[in-house]
Amino acid sequence: MKKMLILLLVAWFATFVTNAQTIYTLDSCKSMALRGSLVVQNKQLAVESAKEVKKSAFTKYFPSVSAAGGGFWLSNHMMDMDFDLGRFQTNFFSPVSINIDLPAIPLQMLKYGATGGITAVQPVFAGLRIVHGNQLARLGVEAAELQVQMSEDEVCEQVEYYYWQIVALQEKLKMLASLERQLEHINGDVEAAIKAGVTTTNDKLKVQLKQQELASGKLRVQNGIRTYKSVLQQTAQLPTADFELATDTMVMPAFPQDCYVETQNGVNQRVETKLLDMQVKAAELQTQMKIGEYLPQVAVGAGYSAYYMNVNADNTATNNFGMVFGTVSVPLSGWWEGAHAIRQCRINEQMARNERDNNRQLMNVQVQQNWNELEESYQQLLIAQKSIELSEENLRMQQDFYEAGTTTLSDLLNAQSMLQQSFDSYCEAFVNFQVKKRAYLKNTGRN
Repeated sequence: MKKMLILLLVAWFATFVTNAQTIYTLDSCKSMALRGSLVVQNKQLAVESAKEVKKSAFTKYFPSVSAAGGGFWLSNHMMDMDFDLGRFQTNFFSPVSINIDLPAIPLQMLKYGATGGITAVQPVFAGLRIVHGNQLARLGVEAAELQVQMSEDEVCEQVEYYYWQIVALQEKLKMLASLERQLEHINGDVEAAIKAGVTTTNDKLKVQLKQQELASGKLRVQNGIRTYKSVLQQTAQLPTADFELATDTMVMPAFPQDCYVETQNGVNQRVETKLLDMQVKAAELQTQMKIGEYLPQVAVGAGYSAYYMNVNADNTATNNFGMVFGTVSVPLSGWWEGAHAIRQCRINEQMARNERDNNRQLMNVQVQQNWNELEESYQQLLIAQKSIELSEENLRMQQDFYEAGTTTLSDLLNAQSMLQQSFDSYCEAFVNFQVKKRAYLKNTGRN
């Protein structure tokens, strides 16, 4: 008996764990989405890539060191000849001249050899291109980090939209269940009235049609919940679509006055504004880089070389030496071309400034429009809430009138439909308010 009880407890616990659903809050969905988003991961990889570019640019401050070496081995000597001394005439020991024929001397040189050296060159002045290049690299890292923030904001915006859609549909499902229970009660009253002969079967048909209408609406809502849960699962990288949300009610929110910021301040806080400023700065640095190409280039260096080669079959030659040197390069003829190239960079600078100023003006309009839409969405939510209150009161009165026999079943069912429509409007207004609030926060540089 004890073993049987243990087995039953284990089976119950296993069933409980299997059927348990994970509950997610809005913040947990956002966190999981940011960790699992491939778009965000690619933007983060872009930051790592930009950091490597920055490190690469920093190496330009240090000397460039190069080593070179070579060797040769010839099939024949480079110099292979017989040196003919010719006939030699002497009269040192006799008054009679003596002619002596000397033998030819073979001469062979340079059969093989090797040489090598190492050189280090330190740029002293390169038209400030190294400095500006490093500034551009740092700017690239900052821009890549801002791109990550933009991607994260977009992911969070998507998650929040799907989250509130699911909450709204779940609330609609609760309302439909409440209306179904009310219809069951009305159906019982109609059947009793038919048996009593005070009404006809036509009223029963009306109730059944209304029940079918609610069942059809319930099916659409359930399908919508499954669809949005599937999309939220993919967006937030949730392990399964079988989950519940921590927020299951739509309490009327307070007016978000604390969210308001001055339009210009909001624009200044936006990621897009910072990127536009960086774009202008990058154009200015590009101009300075181009100017640096036509300035004198100064460098100093040092080197060490050594060589080894055979002179002939019996002798070899070796030597090694060090050196220091300096170079100055002045692109005299390049200034004609450079003047046009620099002027083009100046034009690109002005274009970047114009684009920044134009976009800032558009963002000013957008932020003001976002606030207007947020205010309007809140007013619509207030209207929808008031409509629910009136519809509930109307349904209560029609229910009393129907039970008292002073109104028709059609009026009661119409009152029920009005409540359903008012609640649907409230759900849509609530989601719209949350979306507008998120858009305003995002477009004023806040999460």
